[in-house]
Amino acid sequence: MSQFVEQFRSEIDADSTRNDFPEITDSETPIWRGGPAAASMADKYILALAVLLVHVAFFLGELLDTPEGEGQANFLLSAIMWLIDTTGVLGFVICMLLLTKFNHYANFSTSGGWTTSWLLLTSCIPLVWKSIDIIEWIGGFAGSEFTNPLPAWNFSWFAPLGALSFLVLISFTLLYQRSFQYAITDKRIHIRQSFLYFETSAHGISYQKVENLKADPTILGRLLGYGNIHVVTGSGVGLQVESLGISTAASTEIREQSKGKRRALSFLLGWITVQRDRTVEATDPADCLYGIRRPMDVYRLINELMDSNVGLPVEK
Repeated sequence: MSQFVEQFRSEIDADSTRNDFPEITDSETPIWRGGPAAASMADKYILALAVLLVHVAFFLGELLDTPEGEGQANFLLSAIMWLIDTTGVLGFVICMLLLTKFNHYANFSTSGGWTTSWLLLTSCIPLVWKSIDIIEWIGGFAGSEFTNPLPAWNFSWFAPLGALSFLVLISFTLLYQRSFQYAITDKRIHIRQSFLYFETSAHGISYQKVENLKADPTILGRLLGYGNIHVVTGSGVGLQVESLGISTAASTEIREQSKGKRRALSFLLGWITVQRDRTVEATDPADCLYGIRRPMDVYRLINELMDSNVGLPVEK
């Protein structure tokens, strides 16, 4: 091994690595291990802050008085507070659903099923709470003995609900970050996932099967010292299909549902919005070395290990 590889090897606890990665064979030598850096989850923290700010806005919007005086800033603030005070829970639900839709449609790293489900649940809690109050009020006229098990809803509940939602996403983000572990040996790259026992996986990639290796530090990653390394094999590991628009099937459904004068317009709209799918490097932490520290050093390490494995039998 080169001096560069030996430097990495001297920094790792081999016994601890073997305990955490039982799939590492006795013939392998652990050289590096790591996982996603905390800063690589910044987008999830930003989303949690956005949700908290929506809650705080509706909490303060009904609590504070409308500002007096002239000026564009006062006019805009007065309009926002009037909308919040007028729409109440319904306005909050609409704002949260718009945030959920934008986050899902934009296909960020926060657009997965877990985060979207959390956003939908957060959106509906005040509406369900308020609906139970209304059901209890209506039941009182009908002689029903139904009582709301929750306290009566009022605007002040936006603050604790926002804090709770913020803490929930922050906690799940920390668990999600720590559920991925990566290890590099002299023969394989190992990727492990264990998220709340619901999503567990482990796979090793032999160097002889690697067809492409790409380091992909973002602008923020360069500033904070983290980045992604994509390991692509001939079987398609490390790749994902990314849709650049609505699918052909979706456009066909639009055309079939269109009738009369709307048929031509819908056909044109569908034809314009249809875009091809493309295969890109996977950015899922379960399919690449996601958000690791010192990505360029690890990139060089893998390249050197790949060179040292040239001509050796393919590991299965």
